[in-house]
Amino acid sequence: MSVLTIRAHKRYALRLPVEVVIPGRKPARGLLIELSQQGARISNLGRRTYQPGDEVTVMTSCGKELPGTIRWAHDGLAGIMLARSMHLPELTQLLEANRIAVSETCYGT
Repeated sequence: MSVLTIRAHKRYALRLPVEVVIPGRKPARGLLIELSQQGARISNLGRRTYQPGDEVTVMTSCGKELPGTIRWAHDGLAGIMLARSMHLPELTQLLEANRIAVSETCYGT
């Protein structure tokens, strides 16, 4: 049985290394696995605990900072609502950075 989920913005699958920064705590490394204009999903956060409402900044490997708020977190995953919606050119830039990073990893350019 399939379930139809209606979302406000299209989500894109990625595999981009990031750091999740909370002021006063050591940054956690993770993997940005899903991105939309208003939110992100991060995996591989290990045993770190995050609470809904925690203010965070996601630092991408390409130098982009994405401030936001934790919406949910469990089992090494976290959903983040971005503090401001990304414009399409910003989103496209991150998707392109991901494409380049994945091709370099897979094909050794």
